[in-house]
Amino acid sequence: MKSHKSMRTRCECDFCGKKNWSIAHMRKHELHCTKNPDRECRVCKMVEGEQKPIAELVALLPDVVSHEDDYGNVEYHEGTIELLNAALPKLRDACTNCPACIMAAIRQKGIHVHEATDFDFTKEMQSLWGTINQRQNEPDYYFS
Repeated sequence: MKSHKSMRTRCECDFCGKKNWSIAHMRKHELHCTKNPDRECRVCKMVEGEQKPIAELVALLPDVVSHEDDYGNVEYHEGTIELLNAALPKLRDACTNCPACIMAAIRQKGIHVHEATDFDFTKEMQSLWGTINQRQNEPDYYFS
């Protein structure tokens, strides 16, 4: 029995650097990648909201001053986290509180998401799913 070694192409996202062996999966990822400035938001589509242009959302966030230390760790100027958290309510209003759009704006501004201490993507998506599931389980009453 002969062993044949096949050559496969490893794909990489042009926006975030994620790697995958499937071209089709990578195309889908890039379309929705939170670092893609022309991304399609699946969460906005799911909740029938209108997706706001990401550039408008990014503009709502403060400019941050950061630098990398000798070990590659990013350090932000004092007060950056407070400025970021203070901007979150306006960002939430602008994107109808879409966690994916909030995360995309933060990432595209060049800020690490964990620096926004008043934003927890996982918890906010769980809350959104809870609301969606509750609406779907409510009985529809039609009166003639």
